[in-house]
Amino acid sequence: MTTVNTLRRMPKLGALIATAVVTLSAGSVSADTLDNIRQSKILRVCGVDGLLPYSSSDASTPGFEVEIAGKMAEALGAKAEPVWVSWDALIPALTSDRCDAIINGLFITPEREKVIAFSAPYYASGETILVRKDNDSVHGLADLNGKRVGVLAGSVTVQHMENKKMGVPEVYPDQNTIILELNNGRIDAAYLEAPSAAWVLAKDPTLNIKIVDEFVPDERFNAGVGLRKGDESLKKAFDEVVTKLRDDGTIKNILHHYQVPFFPIAN
Repeated sequence: MTTVNTLRRMPKLGALIATAVVTLSAGSVSADTLDNIRQSKILRVCGVDGLLPYSSSDASTPGFEVEIAGKMAEALGAKAEPVWVSWDALIPALTSDRCDAIINGLFITPEREKVIAFSAPYYASGETILVRKDNDSVHGLADLNGKRVGVLAGSVTVQHMENKKMGVPEVYPDQNTIILELNNGRIDAAYLEAPSAAWVLAKDPTLNIKIVDEFVPDERFNAGVGLRKGDESLKKAFDEVVTKLRDDGTIKNILHHYQVPFFPIAN
């Protein structure tokens, strides 16, 4: 079974932001980045290798963020060129001009907006409900009342379920154990981060588990393209591209290719 790191867990975020602030203050945005992209026909995109289903250097399975980046670059008249860094180095790499944009499931947060700019959100992420394939009785959190529900230790879902008084949380140390317990019938459902859970199911079709497709979580996190402050023309161009690809179904279709649910953008 495939093990997936979730992007919701962001260690050393304070150090990441602090490093980026120092880097940003060392120099301002130079020549117009959008003009450079159009002249070179290259969009340098910061991402994290080996982080499926989000991103990978494997051309046969590049991840949905890499495919989305390719479509965005194409809409700008360019080709996406990956710049692989660690998760903690994403923002410092952007502010030091190692890349033109971060397209790697970076959620828009007030803390990050102090350091970098974001495009309009291109998708929302959140938790999803998983049940065994023969279970057609669960459509939302209310249907979990009284049921044993596997959740990940240290995740926001534990408190969320307790606050909602929905189901009986069975806390496990890792996602793989939750998947196995659900598959073997020792718990009734699981409440996990949608992209990573969907990828496990996609990689192992023998699992007797499905995602409850009609469920949309109340708590959702918007992903945006990370940009340098001052790159106003590039931000405007990305806002237009994001809106088009979101509205014409391109982003939704790419997510569904990886069996990842497409949730409405959070208000």
